[in-house]
Amino acid sequence: MALEQTMSKALAARPDAVALACMDTRSGLVLGMQVRGEVPREDVEVAAYSAVELCSTPVTSTDLDDLELPSDEAFVVSSRWVHAFARVPARRDLVVVGLAAGDANVALLRAWIREVAEQVGPAG
Repeated sequence: MALEQTMSKALAARPDAVALACMDTRSGLVLGMQVRGEVPREDVEVAAYSAVELCSTPVTSTDLDDLELPSDEAFVVSSRWVHAFARVPARRDLVVVGLAAGDANVALLRAWIREVAEQVGPAG
C-alpha cells in the first residue's frame, strides 16, 4: 500500500521519531501505522484516535458566520511523548500523527509531520 510505504520511508528518515499513523477522522479508522523499537502500539493508537478531537475547532458561538475550519495542526507534549498532528492537504479528512520521545525538538517534529502529510496526498 502506498500509505504504508510513505510512512515507512518517512519514519526511517527521522531518527528521533518513533511512530507514525494516519487517521481517517470521518470513519474513525486508523488507516496505517508504523512503529519503531519498543513503542507500545496502544500509545500510537491513542494518539491517532485523539486526532479527531485535537484537530477540530471548538464551537464557541451560535453565530454561523463565526465558525472556523478545523485546525490543520496540533501537538501535545508530555514528559514521555511529543505527538504532532497535521491534516493531509489534499484529503482534509485524514490526519497524520507523529510520535517522538518527550525531549524531541517540537518545532522540527511539527515541520516534519507537515512534510509527511503533504507526501500522503490524494492517494492516501
